[in-house]
Amino acid sequence: MDGEPATKKTRLVHKTIIYDESVPNQWLDEPPLEVWDHKIIPLLSLRDLALSRTVCTFFEAYWQEKISNNVLPLRVGNDVATIGGVMGVIEILSSRREYTKINPFVVLLGKGDHQITSTWTTSGGTEYLTTLNISRSNITFLGTGKDTTTILGGFRIENLENITFKNMTVTNTNVYGNGIRMGNAKVELFDVALKGCIRNALSISSSSSKSTLVATRCEFANSFRGAYVSGSLTSATFNNCVFNDNKDDGIYGWASTIHLHGESTAIHSNREYGVIAVRSGKVFIHLPSNHNTSYNNGDEDRYTAYGGTITNVED
Repeated sequence: MDGEPATKKTRLVHKTIIYDESVPNQWLDEPPLEVWDHKIIPLLSLRDLALSRTVCTFFEAYWQEKISNNVLPLRVGNDVATIGGVMGVIEILSSRREYTKINPFVVLLGKGDHQITSTWTTSGGTEYLTTLNISRSNITFLGTGKDTTTILGGFRIENLENITFKNMTVTNTNVYGNGIRMGNAKVELFDVALKGCIRNALSISSSSSKSTLVATRCEFANSFRGAYVSGSLTSATFNNCVFNDNKDDGIYGWASTIHLHGESTAIHSNREYGVIAVRSGKVFIHLPSNHNTSYNNGDEDRYTAYGGTITNVED
């Protein structure tokens, strides 16, 4: 009512949290879990929280609860200095809890360039410089956007499943440099640009078991070849993806099965062929035959040989 003195007990409501200013040091004495979840934890890295475990029993219990529920992502630049240190941490934490497709290990990659300095060496002794060998399944690499997060180097993924990349650019300019090289693996890409690679932006090798790739709103550009997809047990699905300005072909399908979906699909301005299907490889274009899917390539926009087929399918 007008004229009544202001009460000393002021209640502030934020989301589901109610703070009572009349209680001294409320944040320090009994911090509600909502305060930690929404205010404090976002400011801490996984490493910060781990180092706080010895402060008091609360931190230890909180750490154990967050680790068991898999809500602490690994921040490159905070928890590990560079992307090269990621797999070492993942190896340790994977021995303590199980990560799954639904609850993967999440690696946060901030704005800027992230240089890969490691080398992957094949059994035959060939060295792939600036290539990070991923050694565990169920990992999601999350950037801030194709224009803001850039990986300088490439990834090798073999005998793994549920590896996901989102919101980043990957470029590998070293000898034998592929953006992503995979085999016997299951990989998903969302809003990823693989470009500027000396070899293939994407390379899927023949394997003894099923390999699958699903790419959505991705670019495969300015490399030797946009996508090399091989193997009778290999299936690659591209949703609204673009393959352009590569020195050789946009898509090369060797004995594999490839699906192209989405009105924004475009294969253009590649120096050689647009899309190739050879050795009984099959390319299914899930678009009307009048859709301008492959165009302005240096050689044929569509090329088949040795039993390969390219077919428009109207779903």
